[in-house]
Amino acid sequence: MGVLIIIILLSLLFLYKRYMPVWGISLLRELNNVMNTTEDVIILDTRDYISSSKDTKASAYCIPLAYLNRHYVDLPSNKKIVVVASDYIESNLSIRFLRKKGFQVCGYHLPNKLRKEGYYYGVQCSNEK
Repeated sequence: MGVLIIIILLSLLFLYKRYMPVWGISLLRELNNVMNTTEDVIILDTRDYISSSKDTKASAYCIPLAYLNRHYVDLPSNKKIVVVASDYIESNLSIRFLRKKGFQVCGYHLPNKLRKEGYYYGVQCSNEK
């Protein structure tokens, strides 16, 4: 009986981290407005390299979610972060990881979801030419 309760609690924790939205973080429809208003904001593109190479922005840091654990130290810790992700699950996991490491995340952007709704805002990574 105790093992069953532990398995249920672990599965609920897994589902919470992946599917529950992060409290206080909002979806940004226009990424350009964020970059024009303050200089203390950086863009972190956590999509895979194939997706991020199609639509990129010069000032973005391209670190896919799979590599974020190894390369989060490359991000400036004194600036706010806007996460660009391919879907809600990727944005939730990225935001929770960054907040756990002490970064201040101010929003997230989903270009693939916005493209389907009639909007399209590309993001170019700084390491792309």
